[in-house]
Amino acid sequence: MKKVIEYLINILDYYHQKKIVKYLKDKKIQIVIDVGAHKGEYIGFIKKLNPKKIYAFEPQKKIFKFLKSKYKKSKKIEMFNICISNKKKKRTFYLNELSSTSSLMKTNNKSLWGKFKKIILNKKDILIEKIIIDTNTLDNILLPKLNAIDNILLKIDVEGAEYDVLRGAKKIINNKNVSYIQIEEAKTSIYNKKNHMYIKNFLEQNGYKKIKSFLFPTMHFSDDLYMRIK
Repeated sequence: MKKVIEYLINILDYYHQKKIVKYLKDKKIQIVIDVGAHKGEYIGFIKKLNPKKIYAFEPQKKIFKFLKSKYKKSKKIEMFNICISNKKKKRTFYLNELSSTSSLMKTNNKSLWGKFKKIILNKKDILIEKIIIDTNTLDNILLPKLNAIDNILLKIDVEGAEYDVLRGAKKIINNKNVSYIQIEEAKTSIYNKKNHMYIKNFLEQNGYKKIKSFLFPTMHFSDDLYMRIK
């Protein structure tokens, strides 16, 4: 059943990502920062825009090994097996039955989407294991690598911990070379902590405006695209 669910999700995700990249094709993206790269699903589409560099971050060791093997021949893609957050420290990471939903945030099993996932996976709890991992910030890792004139797309898909990623990228964002930010917004209370308003306020205060929202076919989340306007 798990493989069937993953297969169906991959099909839906294919058409979802295709729509996003089609919208971005005339934005002249030079650098892509992919936080929550998973198995490189997004990279597979975004590289068609021919950016000069892609920085990909994936914290799960097993998934990162797959990602590394998948794109080992690409000189444009630099990959990091690190969890991106707002501080350099050790934190608890929740490995879930569906690896694409693993996160720094604990799943709320009582939410509608949480209950649905338990049913389709035939599990009492979708959590597999809690591990301790090292986190770091985008500012610490990427600030020395980025050119102030680059047209950058920052994509964040970290299952409920997006606000922490933004807080750890303040210097990069304040340099005003991140032209676009694509960020996932959950439509259900699947995580025990919701930061939607914090994210919206943070982005607006830093000169961004939402220009497009791509609702996933199952309607449990959207990928929202923000553009720097000042």
